[in-house]
Amino acid sequence: MLRRIVRSLSVAALLAAITTAAAPPAHATVVERIVAVIGERAILLSELRDRAEPGLIQIYQQVPAGAQRNAAISQLYRAVLERLVDEELQRRAAQQSRLTVSAREVDEALERVAAQNAITVDKLLTEAKNSGLSERAYRDELRRQLLEAKLINVRLQGRIRVTDEDIRSAYRKLVLEERSQLSFTPAWIVLEAGTGPEEQRAQRELAERIAAQAKAGDFGALAREHSTDGSSRAAGGRLSPMRPTQLPPALARIAVALEPGETSPPIRLGSRLIVLKVLEREESQLPDFDEARRELGERVYLEKMAQAKKTWLDGLRRQHYVEIRL
Repeated sequence: MLRRIVRSLSVAALLAAITTAAAPPAHATVVERIVAVIGERAILLSELRDRAEPGLIQIYQQVPAGAQRNAAISQLYRAVLERLVDEELQRRAAQQSRLTVSAREVDEALERVAAQNAITVDKLLTEAKNSGLSERAYRDELRRQLLEAKLINVRLQGRIRVTDEDIRSAYRKLVLEERSQLSFTPAWIVLEAGTGPEEQRAQRELAERIAAQAKAGDFGALAREHSTDGSSRAAGGRLSPMRPTQLPPALARIAVALEPGETSPPIRLGSRLIVLKVLEREESQLPDFDEARRELGERVYLEKMAQAKKTWLDGLRRQHYVEIRL
């Protein structure tokens, strides 16, 4: 249940974490200091610690004590502080655009999160409290998220366009990622690249002629005639089934891009020239493009929005004095 509650917050909110467990022992004196400055606004260490509470609880529960835990805490501090800086910049942008979030909007968001988790609002707030977030802190986080959504709608929404080419490119990326894990059966024709310039040129021309003939002809016959790889020549260049990761990277990249039955142009690999063919490949488990189009479109939109948001925030940082002192 706690995991579902935490998931309801944005990624940035999940990073907003460091608990009082990270503070010095009770008998020590805590010295307040400034950890960042944005214009005339200073962010204090105590503010960072307050926002930090839920995440450090998770670190102490999940990360072993020692260097690994210290590194996780340090990384968390930096991420939380960056988020605080971004929030201050967004607050200023919201003021310029006269955007606000009402108490009623926060209540409605609270009800939506509870409904999504199939629990009551009271139960939601109890779970949030158990994770280190008071009701006020939880409501404040929802308010920040709502304000950010309004800002994005005003500043960025109309600028994001997703084309058919974008979606097809995303689908192709998924295909190649899956193929990198699928077993396939390759065949190859191996030639020596040659030593001197003239010999290298002649061998390259031969490899190109073989590759052109292989696209429409008998790859096996060409391999038996030309290949210098004694272990595969008699089998028409056929190799045992394998995964792309078992090939050198230069060949693996070509292999995943080829459809079954397709032949590559000559590939230089050390002192050899290789013409590669994919004979067959393990069946894909991906839906076809038309089935995946809608989900991919949403994914591409979110990726473009995230990039546009980063660019926008970078621009805000250039417009204001920002100093990190952590």
